[in-house]
Amino acid sequence: MTVTPAPLAAPLIELRGIGVRYQGASTEALRGIDLTVGHGELVTLAGPVGSGKSTLLSVVGLMLRPTTGSYLLNGIDTARLGDRERASLRCRQIGSVFQRPALLPARSVLENVMLPVLYAGLARQRRTIAALEALDRVGMARVAHVAARELAAGEQQLVAIARAIVTEPSLLVCDDPTADLDDAAATKIVSLIVGLRLDGRTLLVATKDQLAAAYSSRTVAIGAGPPEPSGPIGTKTTVPTSGAWP
Repeated sequence: MTVTPAPLAAPLIELRGIGVRYQGASTEALRGIDLTVGHGELVTLAGPVGSGKSTLLSVVGLMLRPTTGSYLLNGIDTARLGDRERASLRCRQIGSVFQRPALLPARSVLENVMLPVLYAGLARQRRTIAALEALDRVGMARVAHVAARELAAGEQQLVAIARAIVTEPSLLVCDDPTADLDDAAATKIVSLIVGLRLDGRTLLVATKDQLAAAYSSRTVAIGAGPPEPSGPIGTKTTVPTSGAWP
């Protein structure tokens, strides 16, 4: 199947009526989500534990198929893609950062960052160069040959971000990346996220970090209530999830 991306003027993310119900669950994890994110935006997701932020990021990150609704990524209807095509699109266009870095502790920092490009068909030298460039972008090239387990928590998260950007994706989805960090490490992560946006990337970030929200294009509150129109920079949009309507 051949897919052709839409022109750059089209939104990068278009969600329409997205719903997710996990097998065996009595209620939906997400219901009726409409969200549009343009190229180069930094959008933060806010909401209490269990509101569906992680589920929404899994849908956007092509790790989870929605039960209902449609998702266009850069104009491509993801519902029409098979599993292999989804995996290929995810590898090319999306980087993911999680609350816990999930690095291979006994492997070097460089080896961890090289993992996403192992299957790209690149020669080892090119894979190494790409990984070192990603590490340099996050300020961690100096520890490239150190075992991941030797790093502090904030340093591990920086390496996880390098791993997410090594394929030069246009979209980064970040699930509470500063949650387990002290203030100094969290501030460094937020600064890096803002810098990645200035590099031209689009970011969708679930976070309770007020500093991250302050630098975002807008904050989308995931929770009950009717959706409000998206506003200009600095405004908040409320998106309903499960239980929003009777």
